[in-house]
Amino acid sequence: MGDEERVNVDEIEEEEGGGRLEEAGPKTDISRIVKILLYVVGAILIIFLMVGISYLVSKYVQEKKYAKEQDIVVAPPPPPLSHFDLPTFSITTNDVEPHMARITVSLGYDNNPEMNAELVQRAVQIQHIINIVLRGKSYQDLSKVEDVLNLSEEIKAHVNVILIAGKVKDVYFKDFVVN
Repeated sequence: MGDEERVNVDEIEEEEGGGRLEEAGPKTDISRIVKILLYVVGAILIIFLMVGISYLVSKYVQEKKYAKEQDIVVAPPPPPLSHFDLPTFSITTNDVEPHMARITVSLGYDNNPEMNAELVQRAVQIQHIINIVLRGKSYQDLSKVEDVLNLSEEIKAHVNVILIAGKVKDVYFKDFVVN
């Protein structure tokens, strides 16, 4: 009997296990379908989140860019400065092998009759100052654009020291030739 019971128990377990397998088969398929659907729904939600966040970020960036563009105020250019023309300066550079330079300078200032009168009175003194500044320059000091701009600022600073009625705003070089 022990063997029969054992066989019956094994048979019963096989039948129950087989029944469980049959019952587990459709449940497993359903659970797999549910898992797949959950993954698909999750992926769709993630895609919608990414698109939504991207839209919000791009909208924010465009608003900031537009705000920066709106901060720029287009103002009309300032009126041109009055100018006082000086005669042409012909100098030799301060080099071992000297070069010739011909420079015509014009001083720009705000329209002020007092300033114009002072510039006329001090024209010889201004020419002297510019001659002294130019005599100390070498060919290297006059060859680059940055150097010419620095020369302009240097002339402006030296001339403004002697002026009382106003200040020179800019120095223009009408002619600038260095051989």
